[in-house]
Amino acid sequence: MNKLQQIYSAIRQMFGERKYVFIVLFFALFFFGLFVFIPVVTIPGNTLAFQLSIFRMQDYFLMVFLAFLVGVNFSMNIYAWRKQRQSVNISKSAASGTAAGFGGSFAAIVGTATCASCLVYLFGIVGLGIGSVAFVLKYQTFFLFGAIALVVISLYFTARKINKVCNSC
Repeated sequence: MNKLQQIYSAIRQMFGERKYVFIVLFFALFFFGLFVFIPVVTIPGNTLAFQLSIFRMQDYFLMVFLAFLVGVNFSMNIYAWRKQRQSVNISKSAASGTAAGFGGSFAAIVGTATCASCLVYLFGIVGLGIGSVAFVLKYQTFFLFGAIALVVISLYFTARKINKVCNSC
């Protein structure tokens, strides 16, 4: 089975339980809200109406797409964690699933950041300087594709865990 088939198989298996559809929607809406509200909260004088007006159609598409990917990622990690909790020791699997979920989330947030003010705040939390912000803004397209790749890689390793191809993933 190739990599995309493994991801597809794991998603179908997860969606076999209807509650995970709602979990994906919840996380997708939550992360879309984060993508919109982080600039509103962190930039002085910014309002929700102004923030929504400066986004282009492609920005909305990217935010919805990445929010959905991160929602699926978190839901698959929850599904894998619950399935493994029923059968084996969870300490190693819980740690790897949590790291993959947070790594994919941070990548998605950085990938959708379109303004310098948002990135300054996010990178300030991590401890990176203004030079990093300028670099990311200059090569934003590459960072966006990198963020999508990181989320897909996280989905792949979680799918391997769900499909029982790899017990250490």
